[in-house]
Amino acid sequence: MPVKILSTHTLYRSKRFFSAFPSVVTAADGDILLAFRRAPDHRWLLGDIAEEDFNSVDHVHFRSHVAYARLSPELEMRAAPSILPVHAEAGDQDGNLFLSKAGRLFQYSFRWYPITAEIRHKLRETGFTPYGANHLGAGFIPHSCYVRFSDDEGKSWSLPVDFEADPRGDPKQKWPEIPAPAAIRGRMIELEGGDLLLPVYRDRFEGHDFEVVRFYRSTDQGLTWALEADEVKFEGCSLQEPTLAHWPKGKITLFNRTTHNGDRLITAQSGPDGRSFVAPTSLEVVGHPYDALVLPDGRLFLVYGYRHDPMGVRARVIEPGQDIRAAEEIIIRDDSPSADTGYPSATLMADGRILVAYYIADAKGIRGIEASILELD
Repeated sequence: MPVKILSTHTLYRSKRFFSAFPSVVTAADGDILLAFRRAPDHRWLLGDIAEEDFNSVDHVHFRSHVAYARLSPELEMRAAPSILPVHAEAGDQDGNLFLSKAGRLFQYSFRWYPITAEIRHKLRETGFTPYGANHLGAGFIPHSCYVRFSDDEGKSWSLPVDFEADPRGDPKQKWPEIPAPAAIRGRMIELEGGDLLLPVYRDRFEGHDFEVVRFYRSTDQGLTWALEADEVKFEGCSLQEPTLAHWPKGKITLFNRTTHNGDRLITAQSGPDGRSFVAPTSLEVVGHPYDALVLPDGRLFLVYGYRHDPMGVRARVIEPGQDIRAAEEIIIRDDSPSADTGYPSATLMADGRILVAYYIADAKGIRGIEASILELD
């Protein structure tokens, strides 16, 4: 086996919060920077969680926010997580982090706009269907996407830079105050010339019945972002939660979670400029979503959640040019008590080991952020 699993750690768990969708990067001094989506978990009011309430949580909430923390190389928190500034009207959904070559730290996400059940029903009468929640009873409308950055590793942050609306988006969502360009979960990349390329995904896309991938590019280190003309789609299934990998020789690979495709991976390829992705291909690799960490020796560490028995987190180490399917599958965790798990994020630690963070429920059903430290041969 090319990977040795050394240890497992709990980074954050609280009975009062549903904590999920982590992202980690390694700071210049070896500390680990962590961001994750956090929202109230109201089950704590009942005391011990009953068996029938084990999975009574939603992935949308009107108080959702991005929690940010700094951990030592030994994974001890330097201080309690802080809450990054929240939009006055909408909740954050994801905590994606990216560290540029120049040391600029980016945090990017998308937001949900919460509405009452009454407004939800009345909007349906007009032909617009908001998203619902299984337990809260309210509705949610896709609101916006943004990027913010920090030049001091999270001590202070820029104002969010909101993305422009997609002109080929949902024609029924016509409120200019709610541009709803897309959703985001996945790794952006920095190209050789310094451009930043961020993949997003959206449904209700003009001319297509399933979700497609779009791209935003920044040529000024995140000060401004522009929508690219390119799109990636696959007939008969949705592409979701895309992540990018920039191989050392310039090739770029896009990894996509899918629906209507047996939970199998779909990839697409681009040249070094990232302006045209071609040959979307469905592969016999099962899981979602993916994070792709390019290693210093040119190999790719591909990690993904696994929501089939036994549930948990899996990975593959891929040689340059190797067929992904030929890479051995490594089981990092197979003990999740719920399918509500995964969303791994990987970072190379200062000592060369790999840290993989993910969310997972404990025996009581409380979702928290845990991590595994791995050593590669």
